[in-house]
Amino acid sequence: MRKFALLVGVFTTLSAAIALPGGAATPASFTLTAGTLSISAPTGSVSLGSQVVSSSGNTISGQLGTVTVTDQRGGATAWVASVIVTAFTPTTGPAVTAIPATQVSYSAGTVTQLGVTTALPATTDLTGVSPVVNGTSTGLSTASWNPTISILLPANAAPGVYSATITHSVA
Repeated sequence: MRKFALLVGVFTTLSAAIALPGGAATPASFTLTAGTLSISAPTGSVSLGSQVVSSSGNTISGQLGTVTVTDQRGGATAWVASVIVTAFTPTTGPAVTAIPATQVSYSAGTVTQLGVTTALPATTDLTGVSPVVNGTSTGLSTASWNPTISILLPANAAPGVYSATITHSVA
């Protein structure tokens, strides 16, 4: 019994030594900040292919490369990825006439996503900013696609290398 009383006494002394003084509570907090909404696309020159000139109108198509939207804003968010294209102008060869952006179409194709994303139907006439993929999320999300760019070539188009700038944006 003496050992038990001694043990209770030691335990009581230790408890008193470890106990916090009354009224010494300290509130603590932290902050989570929203990230950004961004888009990336190939920045180097991309060849959409080549073909022989024709006396009738043709279409030339090629894939642009992976485009990715990253939404790190958190919470319930929505975004729209858009594209605009300049005219395809000749850089070499005897061509004298540019192919206007009205003759260019964009198809997002399959969208790989983490979160909820919707690819819109193929967009034609890219002279203005045109939506191509919509996204919504209840948290962090990403979406990637490899769009197909198609250009309607006029009959008897002059041979040469044609170049344009394709600009993606997200908001």
